[in-house]
Amino acid sequence: MTYDEFKKAVMSNMKDYLTEEYQDFNMRFQTINKSSGYSYEALMVEPQDRHMSVVPALNITDAYEQLQDGMSFEAVMNKLADVRMHATIPEFNKDDMFKFDKISDRIFPRLINTEANMKYLADKPHKEIEDLSIIYAVRISENESGFADAVINNDLANAWGVDAQEIHSKAMDNIAERPPLFQNIEELLFGEKNAHEQEIEDIDPDNYRAPFFVLTNQQKTKGAVMAINPKIMDRITAKLGDVYVIPSSVDETLIIPKSVVDDPEFLRNMVREVNANEVKPEDQLSNNVYEYDSQSHTLKIVGGQQTAGMSEDDLPSPNNEPEQGDDSQDEGPNMSM
Repeated sequence: MTYDEFKKAVMSNMKDYLTEEYQDFNMRFQTINKSSGYSYEALMVEPQDRHMSVVPALNITDAYEQLQDGMSFEAVMNKLADVRMHATIPEFNKDDMFKFDKISDRIFPRLINTEANMKYLADKPHKEIEDLSIIYAVRISENESGFADAVINNDLANAWGVDAQEIHSKAMDNIAERPPLFQNIEELLFGEKNAHEQEIEDIDPDNYRAPFFVLTNQQKTKGAVMAINPKIMDRITAKLGDVYVIPSSVDETLIIPKSVVDDPEFLRNMVREVNANEVKPEDQLSNNVYEYDSQSHTLKIVGGQQTAGMSEDDLPSPNNEPEQGDDSQDEGPNMSM
């Protein structure tokens, strides 16, 4: 079965796998564009009145891969239907999306690689930091295990009547109020209980054999952005002294005291090797190592020189055929406005 044949079969048979309440819903295909050139095709099964505007996006690209890997068509369809019927739909009114005063407390920053996302950034307000860019998203829903959000584009910013700097300021104010998850890598690997409840000021670096610390958010998703939060980084450097910041992925960074590193070139080599062999292209953040400047409260590339950058040509790009990609998103299925 070709991909086009699969799509037609899914559209023709989907409602046979859904319960009665979904029989009058509209169905359509939509391309979901993510950062780093990754996209996938999704089936949207949505009520005719979309006043409550957020619906789960059923990943057809992944579903076709599962079919190709040997899963039966019936099993694939049952899985898609199960995702749609059991998705937690956030109570979010789409009308609020166009009112900045109602939505501003929901705006949060994300961190992505600039060079790898030139096309993606073209229609979005953003702020560059070294080889990285901060983009902004509206938090649609959130719980302790994850969140769903919608990335802000220029059209939405124009509808609000605000500029990129105002969006940036609000996003940074909002993230400053969120507690980080900061723990030693030993705690992360060996799963010590209640480690996440420890404050940065209570950590004793001498208690650990490996002086590596992981910085992310409470949900451990899109948490690398916590490293551009001056309030958090000032607390960390007050405890650990000057530090290097390693971009493990878009989800987290690794914090290492400068006092335990003889040659930062070792760290650069480690980052390049891990990115090449361990991190999915769409999750990579940078091949560089950073240091936190406690005077200017900013991240800077160590030595002021970038290593070989990432390119959009090296990353997955949209096409008409299915591509490799991870749809693990926040709190389950991707949500679409």
